[in-house]
Amino acid sequence: MKPRHLITESECCTGLTLSLVDHDGRHYLECEGRQVDASHLGLPAQSLVALMCRPFRPARQPRLVFLGLGFGHAVKAAREALPQAKASFVVLPEAPDLPDWLSIHLSGNPLDDERVLIDVSSPFSPLGPDYAESQGIFADLDHLDSLHPKSWAIDSPEVLANYHERLKFGGLLGLLSSRPSSKLEKELRKAGFELASELAPLSEKSKKNRTLYLARKGQYHRSR
Repeated sequence: MKPRHLITESECCTGLTLSLVDHDGRHYLECEGRQVDASHLGLPAQSLVALMCRPFRPARQPRLVFLGLGFGHAVKAAREALPQAKASFVVLPEAPDLPDWLSIHLSGNPLDDERVLIDVSSPFSPLGPDYAESQGIFADLDHLDSLHPKSWAIDSPEVLANYHERLKFGGLLGLLSSRPSSKLEKELRKAGFELASELAPLSEKSKKNRTLYLARKGQYHRSR
């Protein structure tokens, strides 16, 4: 087993220290000792984004918003699922330096696409009017849990109302969680979302699952 190697670190949007670590050929993002993301654990995010993108394949200018970047698993999946030239993928990264880290240290940069836009606002701040009529909003809740300020909670009525307001009718809020949350499900429905959930394995060889939530502004029908 190779030793852990700290590649670089920086201050994240909430003032905590975000670190990029290499261990035995794999990359990890850590926040003061807690794992935020790993380069080999992107399957659940890719599965969820693939589901999110299906209804928007006919759209001319679909826009997806990513609350947090991690290693860009979700952004990469969206780029592949929505080939439209006028699609846009807006990322609110955890730290201003993180996009550069991916470009420098990853063999394949998930942001290497002119349709990817970086917004240096905090992913925990309310989305402003510029985000109105978005097709999708994506967040990995376990990822954000390592970083979020005490004043922020995904299941708060104020947070969910902001996302509901910024989505167009039929837009999807996609949330990843390590386990189901009855409180979150209740608050999503109270906020005006129709909810569907599925499970996806943590990785191709893993027996552990993550919960995929698809919350639609309007009634959700899965596309096949």
